[in-house]
Amino acid sequence: MSSKRKWDQPGPLSDESAPTPAKTEEKESRSASDAAAAAAAIAAKIAAQFASGAIGPGIGDHEGDFTRDIDINDVRNRYMLTKGSTQTEIHEETGASVSTKGVWYPDRSKATEKDPPLYLHIAAKTPEILQKAIDKVNELIAIDLGSLVEDKKDRLREKRKWPEEKLPVGLESIRNFNVRAKVVGPSGSFVKYIQQETGTRVQIKGIGSGFIDQETGRESDEPLYIHITSPEEGQVARAKVLTEDLLLVVRSEHAKMAAIVHQQQMELHQAQAQYAAYSAMAVGFSFSPVFTLVFPLLP
Repeated sequence: MSSKRKWDQPGPLSDESAPTPAKTEEKESRSASDAAAAAAAIAAKIAAQFASGAIGPGIGDHEGDFTRDIDINDVRNRYMLTKGSTQTEIHEETGASVSTKGVWYPDRSKATEKDPPLYLHIAAKTPEILQKAIDKVNELIAIDLGSLVEDKKDRLREKRKWPEEKLPVGLESIRNFNVRAKVVGPSGSFVKYIQQETGTRVQIKGIGSGFIDQETGRESDEPLYIHITSPEEGQVARAKVLTEDLLLVVRSEHAKMAAIVHQQQMELHQAQAQYAAYSAMAVGFSFSPVFTLVFPLLP
């Protein structure tokens, strides 16, 4: 793709829009004041929670008259439930204290009475507050977090959703004409040119391409083809036009070379036939009856 021209670059800022030392100092002062005010508000909130006994060993931890333990050792969302921000949210919404207890065991059969499986301990002053907290925890447990680990194959499938084109090459390599090398150009220059002009990814795939699929670990079983892909359909369309022009040239050169190879093969066959005929005549001449009669008479 052509480089961005200098007249496409934004011009210098005018005197009115350019930042001045005074404006910069004013902006920095305002940012510092805002940060200080936010910090003071947070400090006041924390101090109020401590004064009311809302914060202790756990989030709002206090031993109320009503408690409930919820086992989360095998819950898929346990990572979210044990986060301080999540437990703070439950406390602020319901008024109940929430704390993490126990130990997470991949194999819960190894848990002991001293170190039980991972669980949440909920304490509340009233049954209503306790039930609200229980309902909130169950609501969070039911949330579908999707895949916790991004799968490599999922990423590959996502890439395949981009617009794409597959252009068959339709040629076989012959003597002095490697199809793949002719398509990609010297040091891959032809393919690189198409990619730079269109912003696409252009790859040679299929039998004889040397392209190894990451999923299968081998070449595709399809005949040789050019694969074009890009997030934009317009870019793919432009690359397709350039690639088709390239294939026209390659096919023309292939036809010329095929004609030359065919002519060379014909000349070789003729030469072999003439040599075979000459050899047969020589063998026949060596064993003719005349020589058989004459040789014994020689002194």
